[in-house]
Amino acid sequence: MSPPTLDLRPREHGAYAMLAFPVASGLAVGGVSVAGLAFALLAVAGFLAHEAMLVVLGRRGERVRTTADAAARTRLAVLGAVALASGVLFVVTAQGSALAWAVPPALLGASVMALVLAGRTKSITGELLVAAAFASVHAPVAAAGHGAPPGSTGAEAAMLALGIGPSFVVIPVLAWAASFALATLAVHAVKARFQRKNQGGRGPGRWVVVASPAAALIALAPAGAAVAVGHPLAAAAAALAPKAFLVLAVAALDVHPRHLKRVGWSLVAADLVTLGMLAAAY
Repeated sequence: MSPPTLDLRPREHGAYAMLAFPVASGLAVGGVSVAGLAFALLAVAGFLAHEAMLVVLGRRGERVRTTADAAARTRLAVLGAVALASGVLFVVTAQGSALAWAVPPALLGASVMALVLAGRTKSITGELLVAAAFASVHAPVAAAGHGAPPGSTGAEAAMLALGIGPSFVVIPVLAWAASFALATLAVHAVKARFQRKNQGGRGPGRWVVVASPAAALIALAPAGAAVAVGHPLAAAAAALAPKAFLVLAVAALDVHPRHLKRVGWSLVAADLVTLGMLAAAY
């Protein structure tokens, strides 16, 4: 009997949503374009190559590498070709500032690659860097679609004057980065609370138990202030509120780790609301 075929799809299920939402918001806010779709495909190819790379590097164990090395290398070659073709298509068809907005995702992607090679993507710092890399994908996809800012607001003019960029590119990236960071801290806090409870209040992770709800409260501050004064960017700022309230609820309810799958789906649902609010804002 032949050995079962190893599933070379990424195992980090939450990462699928972390890539899908910035791509979706980029297309929704900036519009569909050849360059935007090409960059999205480039990002997807890079993401799908992750598991095969771990197999080739031996991170899934020597037995797995022995039995699946050929399949993993073939998958890497195919996805590498797709990524290269998509990258070339993006460079050829991108107009305006889209090429410049591709630089941050490229740099963050390179940093994530370094973490993969070093075997440190499972640390909180590593996961936060991965979250930022995923969030940054929105920028070139949105910019490639030639979307227009919602208006010549004071904030818009100030951002452009400082060289930060139009809000329809910058604000969603910040929103997704903060949203994914909140989710990362929340999951680690659930695990840390359980571990410390079993050790009589001792053990590692105390800082993340405190940092998770604190970060959620901090995230709510700009949204509340923007809504209170009727700022033009209030809708975009408020887009982070669903995730922040959910993270606070998870902390208050002292959720057990066995419910992390439900927590994960709830976090995805909150991101779906955030996506709708960002699309409506721009």
